[in-house]
Amino acid sequence: MESIDIEEVRGALSQLPEEIRKELLGEAPSIDKVGIKLELIKFTTEILKHNQACDWETNKIKPREITFDQIISDSQKLFDFLTE
Repeated sequence: MESIDIEEVRGALSQLPEEIRKELLGEAPSIDKVGIKLELIKFTTEILKHNQACDWETNKIKPREITFDQIISDSQKLFDFLTE
């Protein structure tokens, strides 16, 4: 079996694209968890508003108040669905 020279490995790593090098070295990219949660909340709110508008247009059902608990619950369900 051939021995591996550490300098060759370093040289090979330096030739790789940044993303692959970080993945191989175990350096995970930072994730903006707050930003993701805010986007999910915004998206969920828009869906709920859209659904209420559709109900009004098709069935003349008067929109109910969208509660914060409903937004958080639906956002969590969407997150769970996306990450399963």
